[in-house]
Amino acid sequence: MFSFFKSNNPALVVINIILIVLFRFVFLVHGLDIAGLYHHTEPAAAFLIRLIYPAHMSQLWLAIAGGALCLVESLLVNRIINRHKVSQRKNYLGGILFVIFTSMIPECTLISPAQVSLLFLLLVFDQLFDLSRPEKLYANQFDLGFLSGIAMLVYFPSVFMLPLVIIGFLTMRTGTLKGIMIIFTGFASVLAIVFTHYLWYDRLPDMLPDMVNLPNRRALSTVRLTHWQDISIAWIVLVGAWILANVPGILYSSVIQTRKYITILILSGFFSLLTITLLFNFNLTHLIFVLTSLSILSAMYFVETKMALVAEILFIVLILSVFTFQYLPIFVPV
Repeated sequence: MFSFFKSNNPALVVINIILIVLFRFVFLVHGLDIAGLYHHTEPAAAFLIRLIYPAHMSQLWLAIAGGALCLVESLLVNRIINRHKVSQRKNYLGGILFVIFTSMIPECTLISPAQVSLLFLLLVFDQLFDLSRPEKLYANQFDLGFLSGIAMLVYFPSVFMLPLVIIGFLTMRTGTLKGIMIIFTGFASVLAIVFTHYLWYDRLPDMLPDMVNLPNRRALSTVRLTHWQDISIAWIVLVGAWILANVPGILYSSVIQTRKYITILILSGFFSLLTITLLFNFNLTHLIFVLTSLSILSAMYFVETKMALVAEILFIVLILSVFTFQYLPIFVPV
C-alpha cells in the first residue's frame, strides 16, 4: 500500500486535499486558545491581520484559509522535490508529509503571519536550488534578497532567511562578492520601500519598533506550554532525530548536488530555531519552518529507505499522531 504514496502519481494531490480537510474538522467541535497569535506589528503582517482578525472571522474560517494556503505550499514542496531532483525518484510524497508534519501543531493549521512567511521560504528554496545550474542567474540572486526582505515584513523572525541565503549561495556555487552584493541589494530594496512609506506618512520613529514587533514584546521565560504541546514537540523531536540519523545513508547514495540541498534544509531548520530568541510574541506557529525542512528530508528518507516495513509503520503512526494531538486534548485535558 505504501508504494502507492511513493509513486509518481499526480492523483496523490487529492490525498493532500483530503488530509488538509480531515485535519481541520477539529475546528467544528473545538477551538484553540489563540490569544496573542495575531499580535503583530510588522508592516505586511498588520495588513494581513486587518483582513483576518479573529474578532471578525471564526477559527473555522481561519482554518479554511490556512488549509488553502497549506495546499499551495504543499504543491510548492512537490515542485521543489521534483524540479530539482531532490529525491532520486519523482514523487508527490513530500507534499503529503508537509501537510502531516505541519498539522501536528494545531496552531499551524490556522492562517498566520508565520505560515504566510513560509510561502516565501519555499520560494527561496526554489531559487537557491536553481543556483546549481551553470548559468549566471543574477535575477535569482536579487530575488533571493528581495524574497527574504518581504518575508521579514510579514514575520520578523524569518529574517533568518538572509544568512541562509548567503550561506546557501556560497554552498550552491563558487560565491563572488558581486553575487553577495546583488543579494543584499534585493534585501535593501525592500527596506527602502518601507522607509519611504513611513517617511511619507511621517511615522519614521515607528518603523523599527513595528518591523521587529516590539510593542508585543514578551519574555520567553513567561511562556508556558501545555502538557500536550510539550508531548507534541517531544514527538516531533523524536521523529526528527530518526530522520536525521538516516541522513548519512541518504548522503552516501546521493550526488553532490543533493548533498548541498540537504545541507541547506538542515541549516534552515537550525537557523529558524535560533531565531526563537527574536520572537517578541512567542507562539508555536514558528515551528512551521522546522517542520517544512523536516518534511522534505522525510520525503527523501521514505522514498529511498530500504526498510520498507519500518517506513510504512512510521507513516501510519505520523498520520495517527496528528489526530491524537488534535482530539485527545479535548477529552483528556492536562
